[in-house]
Amino acid sequence: MTPEELERSFALLRCYTDPEVLAQPDRLFAPPKALPEVDTRWRRPVRGGLHTHYTFASPYRPVHPIYAAEFRRYDKLDTVHLFAWQHARPARGSILVTHGWGVGHVRLHEIEFGLKYLFRDLGLDVYYYVHPFHWVRRPSSSRLSGELHPSPNLMRTNEAFIQTVQEIRTALGWILAQRDLPIGMMGSSLGGYTTALIASLDPRLSFAIPVLPPASLADLFWEQGESDPLRAHAESIGMTQSRFSRAWAVHCPLTYEPRIPHEARLIVTAHGDGLVTEKHTAPLWEHWGRCRRFHFSGGHILQVGRKAYHREVGDFLGTLGLTRQR
Repeated sequence: MTPEELERSFALLRCYTDPEVLAQPDRLFAPPKALPEVDTRWRRPVRGGLHTHYTFASPYRPVHPIYAAEFRRYDKLDTVHLFAWQHARPARGSILVTHGWGVGHVRLHEIEFGLKYLFRDLGLDVYYYVHPFHWVRRPSSSRLSGELHPSPNLMRTNEAFIQTVQEIRTALGWILAQRDLPIGMMGSSLGGYTTALIASLDPRLSFAIPVLPPASLADLFWEQGESDPLRAHAESIGMTQSRFSRAWAVHCPLTYEPRIPHEARLIVTAHGDGLVTEKHTAPLWEHWGRCRRFHFSGGHILQVGRKAYHREVGDFLGTLGLTRQR
């Protein structure tokens, strides 16, 4: 890019950065009023209930016409994939879980999040959402899961978060229509950031558990790129950290006040996380009124102490009266 091209790029972002949009985020993030037609890909019995793969058409339509032309070139993005573990008998609550960047395969995250523990021991109905551009939603033109989102492409990243939020809020509406139970969210890394964002937009959530969440994705990208030639070039043509943060403010949880009660917030971090460090998570904790927080051992990827945070999640949800454990 040249400096002139960067300025034109920022001008194209006004539909996301307009103060009126940030003051009324449902202009971009609201789900459709009608619930989707949900298909069942397969259903298998598990101890205590059923494990099901659901799909439905994405309600998302690109906001910007320039991105709309790009979006049409991608396959696999127009179908939402939702995996569910549902009890035969009524549960006390439900949880929607989502993954981090570059991954997404449900088998991997069954282990990471302890989905069997959530389902069998805590007695929750569990739902697992796959982000756009990841795993079964990776476009054929993409070399790897998550390559295209999030990315330094400012417009695509904004649009993909709009798509993600609309899809998750649509899924929440459908889940609540099937089983009117308290429902919350948990996600790790990119999923933790998304969990914090949904908790800032949708009052239907009864709790939120961001795990290893960056408070600001723009700040994380900027600081991790300190020695990267891409950042050096960006600075040379007029990009600054402040401008970058404003470009992505629409999906930053720090832009909005949380919509869930203080006692229903839990932030989980790792002592050995060298990617999303304490510096990157602390602003969210402060913004959320220094809510309940838990540190476990291990790192961002090698979560050797994850069972400790699983137990903490169980205790936290028990205090809310949503599990079999207290």
